Amino acid sequence: MSAMRTRSSLVRAAALLPLLLAALLAPRAGAQSGAQPGAHEGGGDCLRCHEQVAQQVARPVPHDPAATGACSDCHSPHAARYPHLLRSPERALCFACHGDKAGEYLSGQVHTPVKEGRCTGCHEVHGAQHDGLLVADGNALCLGCHETQHQDAARPVVHGPFKDGACLDCHQAHSSPHEAQLMAPSPALCTVCHDATDADLVQRHAGMPIADTQCTGCHAPHASASQGLLREVVHPPFAEGSCDMCHMVDSETPQVLQMTGARLCQTCHQDTPPPGDAVVHAPVAAGECLTCHATHASSHEGLLVAGTRATCVGCHAEIARRVETSRSAHVVDDQDGSCLGCHRPHSSAEDNLLTSGEIRTCLVCHENQRHGHPLGSDRIDPRTGKSITCVTCHDPHGTDFPMQLRGDQSRGLCLECHSQEGPSVGQDRGN
Repeated sequence: MSAMRTRSSLVRAAALLPLLLAALLAPRAGAQSGAQPGAHEGGGDCLRCHEQVAQQVARPVPHDPAATGACSDCHSPHAARYPHLLRSPERALCFACHGDKAGEYLSGQVHTPVKEGRCTGCHEVHGAQHDGLLVADGNALCLGCHETQHQDAARPVVHGPFKDGACLDCHQAHSSPHEAQLMAPSPALCTVCHDATDADLVQRHAGMPIADTQCTGCHAPHASASQGLLREVVHPPFAEGSCDMCHMVDSETPQVLQMTGARLCQTCHQDTPPPGDAVVHAPVAAGECLTCHATHASSHEGLLVAGTRATCVGCHAEIARRVETSRSAHVVDDQDGSCLGCHRPHSSAEDNLLTSGEIRTCLVCHENQRHGHPLGSDRIDPRTGKSITCVTCHDPHGTDFPMQLRGDQSRGLCLECHSQEGPSVGQDRGN
């Protein structure tokens, strides 16, 4: 019986073999009809239900796969792990066709949507009204995300390209080797439109050579309240045209400074830092005032090179990372996240440049904080030999434990100082 069933199966297989070969060798329907490469018969079937997609494909700039009915190039027809039945995550799916751009788009200073794989933040997927399948045109696209620049557009003096919505005259859309995705660094970018040797332009800069000047040190690139796009906070000697206070204006090299480093700044700022402060901020001690301050003009109070927090984070990136990644982080009421709520910028009589002692600095905000743990100079941490303060148990920036504790509050932190037999910190509470 078994041999008979085997022979019967072989006969059926032999009969089907010509049919299978004919199917494999038959010309594809797409080739017979002259359909574009990659076209699928299923495109029409999809659009019968997806009327909105049909309308998008009919726009002036259609996406090729959608226009040719190749829906299954991007979508699985039955089920998928990703939203909208996509075959892959968004960026990987786009690079399946645009792979030649991957190296360019993901190197250097990368635009945030590209870095996060959100191509559809700027591009339509089926069809668009604008070139490049962009979801909008000009400033309408960029200002949808860049809120600060959106506010700049309403300022009294607006840079011509920015006003005209020509963001890509200065910026690369996906990535660039230069800061802020610029097409080129300043001043090379600025001199594409502004001739640095023009006599009138040189005269308006007090005769100073400006060919190699960092233009954005004084001028806002998008908009300003002042003529000439001058930044709002101006160094008084610069505002008064008193260049000779800092520069050797009567020499053959008028841009050269009369003194170097902090010596020049301290001809006016003689009390920075105050003589009595024992702790001096490292850049101040090294005479590097320009680490934090601009020389001529700035968009930030105190002629800071950036916002208060951004200026601090420029050097203290590790603290910023801890605040951002800790489960329990210090909440700062200041909108700018200003470090100056607790620290002085130049010098202090206290450790860590605090505005006052560790306990008093905390009590400025936590004035109603109540707990039973003893604090003060008569209570000594046996691990360090220093007085117990708020930061003995709490990290002022952030930790992975509740209330910014430095360790597990279920006895673990306490047992670092207290043995299980009784208190060992400072004096006994009964004394």
